[in-house]
Amino acid sequence: MSKIAVIWYWPRASEIFSDWRDGIKAAVELIGKEHQVEWFLDKQVPQTDDYDALIFWDDSNSSFFPQLLNYPKAKKGIFLTSDNGLNIGNLKQLDIVFCESKPVLTVVLTGGAKGVLGFGTDDKFFTPDLSVKKDIEYFFPGTLSPWKNQSSIAYLGDKLLICGTIQPDGYQELEACEKAGVQIKIGYFPVEEIRNFYRRAKRVIIPSLHGSERTWLEAASCDILPEVTNQSNIRLQSYGREYHLSQAKSPRQFILRNYSAKHYANQILKGLKI
Repeated sequence: MSKIAVIWYWPRASEIFSDWRDGIKAAVELIGKEHQVEWFLDKQVPQTDDYDALIFWDDSNSSFFPQLLNYPKAKKGIFLTSDNGLNIGNLKQLDIVFCESKPVLTVVLTGGAKGVLGFGTDDKFFTPDLSVKKDIEYFFPGTLSPWKNQSSIAYLGDKLLICGTIQPDGYQELEACEKAGVQIKIGYFPVEEIRNFYRRAKRVIIPSLHGSERTWLEAASCDILPEVTNQSNIRLQSYGREYHLSQAKSPRQFILRNYSAKHYANQILKGLKI
């Protein structure tokens, strides 16, 4: 049995941890059935170096990197979700980088760091429910921000429901959506409510796959084929070919075979060589 520290180095982590369902958390919970796992939230860090492995969730410019030197014994990894401004020098300090998407993995490997494609969803939580009425035409959960690009799907008007928080740079997206009559719900929502939105939705539409991979997996796990907009001409297209979804009997079956929490947990253990 290995001793593993998982660090979510984010100021509001403890605030939402109990109501958070994500592939990372689901995978770590599975790992915890066979290994000793301890979470450190907000700016908490392990006080000793008696861990066999340490994984943290942040970006490649995290202020946590200098503290890694305090743990010479532990194997070190990071859950990396973005390739914006990658600090390859920092990533090279790690034994493994778990990349959320293939573009991120390509940049990491090209830069000389060690990386694997590590990604999955909580397939036990995000499930379909045929008893729920499909009364939402289009749904997208995502922080209002230019990099989410909600303005590109605002043309759907009141057929579209968007929910999430507003980033400081997201008010232009909000204004564009409000002007088009989009239904908008602002704030942090209980994860059960987000799941219910998925279940009520006839379609889940994503303005850009980059940065919305979680939404893609959660929708598919609820047995909905997500649609990603082609922003050059605003035509809807399925990303089924890229994810080989067309080979599966259903979106959910594809998730269970490729991106389940169990797959993610196995990838984490393999990457850390535990």
